[in-house]
Amino acid sequence: MRLGVYSLVTPDYTVEETAELVAEIGYEGIEWTVDYANAVWDGTSKWHISTDNLEESARAAREAAQSHGLTIVGLGTGGDCFETETIRRNMEAAKLVGAPAIRVMAPRYDGSVQFDELFERARAAYQTVEQMARDSGVRALVELHHGLICPSASGARRLLEGRDPQWLGAMLDPGNMIHEGRENWKMAVEILGPYLKHVHVKDARWVRSPEGEWTAEWASLAEGMVDWEEVIAALRSVGYEGFLDLEDLRGGWARKPVGITTRQKLQEAYDYLSPLL
Repeated sequence: MRLGVYSLVTPDYTVEETAELVAEIGYEGIEWTVDYANAVWDGTSKWHISTDNLEESARAAREAAQSHGLTIVGLGTGGDCFETETIRRNMEAAKLVGAPAIRVMAPRYDGSVQFDELFERARAAYQTVEQMARDSGVRALVELHHGLICPSASGARRLLEGRDPQWLGAMLDPGNMIHEGRENWKMAVEILGPYLKHVHVKDARWVRSPEGEWTAEWASLAEGMVDWEEVIAALRSVGYEGFLDLEDLRGGWARKPVGITTRQKLQEAYDYLSPLL
């Protein structure tokens, strides 16, 4: 297993500065963010790949990674499984930048559509996504994420069952699963089986307000509720050899962090995770 960084957590650095910082600390991979045009902290888009000027933006990201010896792990893209034009554009971006995979989110569950109906529509949509992935040579990844129809490993496996894991896979995100979808970590990776293709690293914890309400908040790897030693041992037990990409959202996401610097987050996580690998 190797460590990487998802550039969503480096918004106050340009693409070139991000690659330099990531490599300097010791990370080996980079997962570039695509678009997020409405969540840019200083009114520019220099920190991510923009599909508005795709060829130039992708070239800059590819060259920045290459010049600092970083593997491009994938693209952190928006859009769910129903947004075929967004998926097509993101796959084009992946080919231009040299990324093997993009994220294609499952739909959000808000109760407005009955679960079985929404789930079957998503299953059908991912059949189309699988064909798009096959045609483009770019794998699509479903992220385990709270608020969506597959916050757990069990939900993701059910969603992907029968699809070709060469072209459709799952992204394990234990920090998200603290919010919703927590399962025994070893069981979770075993459930995902051949669909386990990528891992995001962040942490969270539940706290109680003075009014007595429980809410989940982002936390450091040392203070959150994920047992990362246990997670890494579980990943090792199933032969996972891919990247663990940092997505520390403390201090806000897609904007200059408040209360902690980007460099502090990257260094802290690297120092915490390295001994566990």
